[in-house]
Amino acid sequence: MSGEKRTHKERLTMLREVFGRRQEIARNSGKKHDVSIAKICADAKVDKVYLFGHRLKEEDPVRGEYLALKEEILKFQKNIGVGIERSEDRLRADDLKNKYDALLADVEPLQRELAYYKSASYNDRNKLDGNRERMTDLLARIADLEVRLANSPKSTNLGGSFAARVQKHVVSPDMFRVVGGKYRIGSKKQEEDAWGNAYMKLEELLSRKLKMRLYLLVGLPCSGKTTWAVEGEVAVDRHPVIWDATNLSSMDRFRLVISLSRFNDLPKTCVFFDTDMEIIRERNRTLRMPDKRVSDDDLTVMRNKLQRPDPYEEVWIDELIVVRSNHE
Repeated sequence: MSGEKRTHKERLTMLREVFGRRQEIARNSGKKHDVSIAKICADAKVDKVYLFGHRLKEEDPVRGEYLALKEEILKFQKNIGVGIERSEDRLRADDLKNKYDALLADVEPLQRELAYYKSASYNDRNKLDGNRERMTDLLARIADLEVRLANSPKSTNLGGSFAARVQKHVVSPDMFRVVGGKYRIGSKKQEEDAWGNAYMKLEELLSRKLKMRLYLLVGLPCSGKTTWAVEGEVAVDRHPVIWDATNLSSMDRFRLVISLSRFNDLPKTCVFFDTDMEIIRERNRTLRMPDKRVSDDDLTVMRNKLQRPDPYEEVWIDELIVVRSNHE
């Protein structure tokens, strides 16, 4: 498997990041295989033999870290299996299903009673006037329940819409900058490939025959975009696709929006990360891997290019969310 030249610290960090993302997917889908060791290792590009304690001596403390992570994954899988681990969205979906089933249970006996009265009235015309009031009441109650049913998500629809919603479908050029297990940036050809592949993925997602919502993130590196893409709250009325890139200038954003103009009925939410430069520089220095760090000079250039989104000027913005990270 690629990535074998990474340090154990880098492998473990990537495994934990992927495990965290897959936990959310599994909490919402309720499926253990969404957080399987095989999928976690494949996403992290780490050979699963490490998690089973192979290739390292028994006395090596790093071996213990791999084994501990494996046990944590297995414990989470067990909890998913018995229903302990469920997200707020999954709880809400289960509640909606129960309410829908309850409404169906209320409608069916009323329909049977209405059918009985109709049949009795047909067979004995003298009973028609006596039953009319009860039938009118039954029809009104059934109509009310049917309206509530029409406005409630059906149990058969919960799984598909639910699974697509919670995955969030984050798309970023960073996803295509890993070459041979290493993060690479700088080469013009590599950058063109990364952006081209990311844009094709974005178009592929938006081309689905579903109601979509585009989240366009705006902010400097280390401003919190990728964390928000995974953990931030999104509207649940449509299938969200998050474009995780810097999108610094209004022209950058305009070009992207214009290129997607053929997608009709696509609400666009702009998420702006108003983060102190001190925080950005500190995160860049302490949290990023050496191959992902941006020089202070480049950060300054990018900061000067950054234009705060303005929904009055950028009329494509349907909603603006501002995420602030400042020193106290």
